Amino acid sequence: MRFDTMPTNSEKSPWLVRFSDASRTRRRLFCAPYAGGSAQIFQPWAEYLPDVEIIGIQAPGKGARLLERACASVAELVDALLAALTPMLYAKPFSLFGHSNGALIAFELSCVLQERNLPLPRHLFLSASAAPWARTRRCYAAMSDAEFKSVLRDLQGTPLEVLENSDLFELIKPGLLADFSLAERYEFSRTSKLRVPTSVYYGDQDSIQPWQVRAWQDQIEQPVKFERLPGGHFFIHSHLGALTRLIDAEMSRRPELHQAAWSRGRA
Repeated sequence: MRFDTMPTNSEKSPWLVRFSDASRTRRRLFCAPYAGGSAQIFQPWAEYLPDVEIIGIQAPGKGARLLERACASVAELVDALLAALTPMLYAKPFSLFGHSNGALIAFELSCVLQERNLPLPRHLFLSASAAPWARTRRCYAAMSDAEFKSVLRDLQGTPLEVLENSDLFELIKPGLLADFSLAERYEFSRTSKLRVPTSVYYGDQDSIQPWQVRAWQDQIEQPVKFERLPGGHFFIHSHLGALTRLIDAEMSRRPELHQAAWSRGRA
C-alpha cells in the first residue's frame, strides 16, 4: 500500500512523498534521489524495509513538480526542504539517505540541522557520491544538448526513450540541468565537522575514484563506515536488496544509542 500524503496538516508538503504507513513504524528514513530522479524511485523501498517509514524528497523540477522552478543552489533547496521537514523532526528518530547528488543534499541538511541545534539524524547514509570537496567540476550549463545527452547516457540513469525524444527531453532538460548544476556551484565552508554516524556506499564499477569517496571522512567527526557494493553508479537499482539490507542492519544497531543521540539533538 502506498501513502503519498502526510497524516496531519503540519506534515503535508509537496516536498515529502510517503511510501509507508507511519502508524506501523518506529523508524523514519528521508530519502533524497539522484540528479534527474524523483521521489518515486524510493517506492519499492517500503517492501525491502517494512519496519521503516520511507519518505521520498521531491524537490521542485522533479516528478509531480516537474513544471515548478528548480532551486538554483543547494542552500536554497535545503532551506525550503527544512521548512517542510521541521514539524517531523520531533515525532520519532529519523535517518537520512541520499544517492549521488542526493548525498550532497542529505549531507548539507545534516550540517544545517547541527548548526541550528535541531534534532540530528540517527544515521546518515551517503551513496554513490564523491565528497563535494573532492569532486571533478563540470560546467553542465555550457554543454550542448549532444554533450549533455552523452553524459546522461554514460551514467545510465535516464531512459533512452527520453534522450531520443526531443520534445520530452526539452521538457525535462531545465530540471535536469538545475539538478546537475547544484554540485557544480556548491562550496563547503564550515569550520566544524559533522557529528553524525555516517555510512558511505559506493559501486565497484563506478567511475568515482576511491580517494574521492574516502574524502567524506575529512569533514565527519566519527569514523565513517565505507561499504563497497557490486555495480556501477546506479547500484541503487541493480542491487537494491543488498543496499537496503545494509541500511536496515545499521538502523537496527543498538537503537537505544541512536535514541539518546536524537534526544540530545532535541534539547
